[in-house]
Amino acid sequence: MDLKAKRLSARYTSLIFLLLLVFFGLSLAGNLVAWLRLDTLINSREETYIPMGFDTPFTLTRNRMDANYLEQTAESLVFLRYNVSPESVKANHKALLRFFDNEERPAMQEVLASEAQRVIDNNVTTAFYLSGFDTYPASGIVDIHGTVQQWIGNRKQLPEDKTIRMALRYHRGITTIQDFREQVDEKKK
Repeated sequence: MDLKAKRLSARYTSLIFLLLLVFFGLSLAGNLVAWLRLDTLINSREETYIPMGFDTPFTLTRNRMDANYLEQTAESLVFLRYNVSPESVKANHKALLRFFDNEERPAMQEVLASEAQRVIDNNVTTAFYLSGFDTYPASGIVDIHGTVQQWIGNRKQLPEDKTIRMALRYHRGITTIQDFREQVDEKKK
């Protein structure tokens, strides 16, 4: 009888142990699924903002921006580069450099430093007058169309039409500039 009870208790103990292992496996699987869903939930939560100084509300997630945000950010960055005077050019370009991607920053720093030196040496003031956008939110590209007006000293120069292509990257709530260059109009050449 003692041997039978011992076998029976060993069988129940083994069954309970296997049952606990199954529950532990289910718990691990449930936690893994919950963790993956939580990451998706955090990264896809949309928030709509209406900040001061911007024209229209825009919607952001942690890794995606809408067309309004793309246009308004590009407009602000273009104004930092093209609305300059000898007094403001260094501060504007310093603020603009903070948005460049780490790989692009050294090359752009040289370009902006030479532009700033020309503005200061020649007493140049420029203003950018925006006329429109072509926005591609899926790729983060904005083509900004406008006119740059320059004054050298007190002499007003002829206005120059420009199209500027800006590629922006928005990842984990941080906006960086991937590319910022003037488009060459082949029709004028």
